[in-house]
Amino acid sequence: MRKITFIALGWLIAGIALHSFTSAPTFAATITATATRALTPTPTFAPTLTITATRRVTITATITPTATPLAQPTARANLALDSRALAIDTLRGRAYGGGQIKITQLVADEIAFQRVLIEYPSDGLKITGMMNIPRGAPPFPVVILNHGYFKPGEYKTGDGTQRAADEFARRGYLTIAPDYRCYAGSQCASNPLYIGYAVDVLNVIAALWGLPYADATRVGIWGHSMGGQVSLRVLAVNDSIKVASLYGALTGDDETHYCWLYGCRAPLVTPAPRSEPAFGQLIPEFLEGIPTPRASSDRNALLSEIFKRSSPARFLRYIKTPIILHHGEKDDIVPLAWSVELSDALTALNKPVALYTYSDGGHVFTGWDWQLFMTRTLTYFDEYLKPREIPITVERRVLRQERVALESSY
Repeated sequence: MRKITFIALGWLIAGIALHSFTSAPTFAATITATATRALTPTPTFAPTLTITATRRVTITATITPTATPLAQPTARANLALDSRALAIDTLRGRAYGGGQIKITQLVADEIAFQRVLIEYPSDGLKITGMMNIPRGAPPFPVVILNHGYFKPGEYKTGDGTQRAADEFARRGYLTIAPDYRCYAGSQCASNPLYIGYAVDVLNVIAALWGLPYADATRVGIWGHSMGGQVSLRVLAVNDSIKVASLYGALTGDDETHYCWLYGCRAPLVTPAPRSEPAFGQLIPEFLEGIPTPRASSDRNALLSEIFKRSSPARFLRYIKTPIILHHGEKDDIVPLAWSVELSDALTALNKPVALYTYSDGGHVFTGWDWQLFMTRTLTYFDEYLKPREIPITVERRVLRQERVALESSY
């Protein structure tokens, strides 16, 4: 009987030990989950093997797609060809946001930042994009980067913005580059006069309040070409943006833009059409649902009314944001005169604006023009958004030295 008792006691002790051994992974998983929530970028990044491995696990856990799908497109996403629906005042009076910015994939793990893919809802559409998250302690000031025109079927996420986004992120800015509707993985809806693109940007700005990495009180905007026009419309609608940089931007007057594409005269009273549109076949999104200049006088009257109410250039009085403008003097795509006209109009209204032209610059800056353009832009943004300096690691000292040398050279 005593022998049986000892055997039973032995099995009991072994069972307790076995239970403790098999429970360890469960306990470790609990600790890992807790650490995942806390492992946001920290003020000091030590590139050791341990931290690198932990950080990669954190991002993997963070970007696991959720089971809840984004809302399906609603009627609100489809913009009617109507002067009231497309008006700046209508856009100013409506609400934005109502959804979360979700990380869907880690695509690069750089020394100074992590690059991830995102998605968010915009009037019922799923909109995709790219975000750079700096090292350091959040929240970070935010820069929204708006890309120029690409044929939607040829565009890839990050086209036209990634190089600038990386430079902003190295400076301590969180960057978001929306793809816009019908680009990359985004869903489609009507988009006359590119106003749908502006709505998509306004919705991501409103969603910043739910993004723990972002300081939604310190937001700047950057736009190239078509993205410059999109940015100007956003500035006429959203009063909270602190600073803006427009680079080779399209005109903010929709009538001027329309006639530039079609070869008519602005104001649109008596059209003087070409046999073929100038760029209409290449840029159908802007002209979606809009009649050609051969249309009847009543349709031209409708268009004139739309342009009068939709053009951000005619509502510059609403803009409070300091703007820095850049344009290449050899730009053979977008007329330099449009940036000059915008600068003159803002100056006449006593709005803060600075215009830089680049004698050898084309529509897309390269080499020294790009470096000078981005240095001026970063300095301008720092003045209004004041990012916290990212701690310098051994790997980043060379980058830091190059940046200081560049800034002191002019």
